[in-house]
Amino acid sequence: MKNLPFIKVIVLSFAFVFSGSISFASCDGPLVGVQYDRMVNGRTIDQTTFNAAVLHFTNNIRCQRGRRPFATQQDVLGAATTHARNMASTQTYAHNLNIRRAGNLRERLQTQNSSFRTAAENISKTFVYYLNGISFIQSGQCNFRYTANNQPIPVHTYRTLADELVTSWYNSPDHRANILSRRLDRMGAGLGIVKNTPLCGELYAAQVFAG
Repeated sequence: MKNLPFIKVIVLSFAFVFSGSISFASCDGPLVGVQYDRMVNGRTIDQTTFNAAVLHFTNNIRCQRGRRPFATQQDVLGAATTHARNMASTQTYAHNLNIRRAGNLRERLQTQNSSFRTAAENISKTFVYYLNGISFIQSGQCNFRYTANNQPIPVHTYRTLADELVTSWYNSPDHRANILSRRLDRMGAGLGIVKNTPLCGELYAAQVFAG
């Protein structure tokens, strides 16, 4: 493979919102558990661990801003997982896809038998390797090194991936509005993967909110 020197890639993120007895999860303390330090790979995506990590970092932000933490329930988790997998399978980065009963957020939630008045969605596209926002050199297949110090770049863990995504969403005003909304009280996050890409794996993430 030809070397690609001094490459810098940035995570892509889009936000969408529309209007149409919850038990709230705890949102304080560190993210504890060896499962969060497992590498995200192409064989099996642990949707439960990914969702829990995204929920943790999102709720930490809400606590810091005086908001009640999100709960996670099957309707939002199912809608998010469906959309992330469909984006990956079609390699289409968008809120709306040409897929029956899953083309838009309202359809995805209705398919999950969700009851909601308001819903919103953040999406993002990033990479299996920790390449976001850095300059790197590619030397051989799936061999990436930091330009600054020539050290190897690792594969994301569930912890680093969730932290990167939530930070990216929070730094964007539209995504931040969804994260901090007082009208939304539950959240689910899903992940899809495309294995064979020039940068050795792309990740599509969806974060769905409802209230």
